[in-house]
Amino acid sequence: MQKNNILILWLGAFGYAVARHIGKNNHDMTFFATEKNPEIFESIQNSRKHPYFFEDITDNMLPENIQLIENIEEILPDTDIIISVIPCQFVASAFSEMKHKLKDWVIILNLAKGTNNQTLKTTSETLKEILTPGCHKITQSWILSLPEEKGAAINSYSYAYLAGGMIAEELVAWNMLGANIVTENLETWNILQELFASHTLDINLKIWNPKNTELAAALKNIVALILGYYEWQWVWVSTLGYYFARLTREMHSLIQLLGNPEKDIDFLDYAFSGDLITTCFGNSRNRLLGNMLGEWMGIEKALLEIQAQRKIAEGYETLKGIKKVIEKKEGFEEIKKFCEKYL
Repeated sequence: MQKNNILILWLGAFGYAVARHIGKNNHDMTFFATEKNPEIFESIQNSRKHPYFFEDITDNMLPENIQLIENIEEILPDTDIIISVIPCQFVASAFSEMKHKLKDWVIILNLAKGTNNQTLKTTSETLKEILTPGCHKITQSWILSLPEEKGAAINSYSYAYLAGGMIAEELVAWNMLGANIVTENLETWNILQELFASHTLDINLKIWNPKNTELAAALKNIVALILGYYEWQWVWVSTLGYYFARLTREMHSLIQLLGNPEKDIDFLDYAFSGDLITTCFGNSRNRLLGNMLGEWMGIEKALLEIQAQRKIAEGYETLKGIKKVIEKKEGFEEIKKFCEKYL
């Protein structure tokens, strides 16, 4: 692969897992990474291990070709690819601070799953408001030799979104996983596919606007949250299947309502069925929050417990925005019923 300057933001559980994956997958390259939490930054820098996660996995160290840096301002002008694992609620502030330092034609790969709970805007939409979008025409050699056209747009960028059934612990453990990279630019996909694909990570392509996929990734957290609640109400497995089908149908209707109805997402995509099943039935944060509520723990106490485990259940935040959208609309009975209990 070409020797590009690649920066990873930030090193929470999934950010660390991704950094470790691409570092070990591209051992002849050097990567840069940063983390806003000083305690996490210092611990990883000193031990090459995450202070909070992955203790049960034997081979859990961050490879030496991941170089941690505190101040990213100096390298931003020379950064070709930004891998953003910034939670959606912090994306606007983070990129607003960085935008004047970004290199033209930078690739921004978003891995976070969620929407703004007030506006329900996806990360791709948030970035369009912050950055100046330009032409997305690039060539094979664009990273090594940037175009010198007069009047080229400032902060022109190429956006991509990666989603699939990938729990951080399983990515660190090199379990067999699959994901979609959704982008409107084939060259961007070629670069990212080469960076991520490995013998344990199958990367598939979708060339279209990523909004529907981003919505699916955010909404499936709501499905996992509500299904997790029913799971700890001790319903039988067939009843869980009933609720899963109803909630998945409501999730699909919301994608049609909020996204592009002419670009339907394929249920068979890793970014839909793979991510949905993993989050609903795996060791996910949203399922955990639902389990706590199913055990009759109050929402305030449950959220404090999630926070104490240094996790964020994005589904609950997304649900706040979804409630406003569906209040006066027919259907969405399962989501409305849950909102009545906990919002």
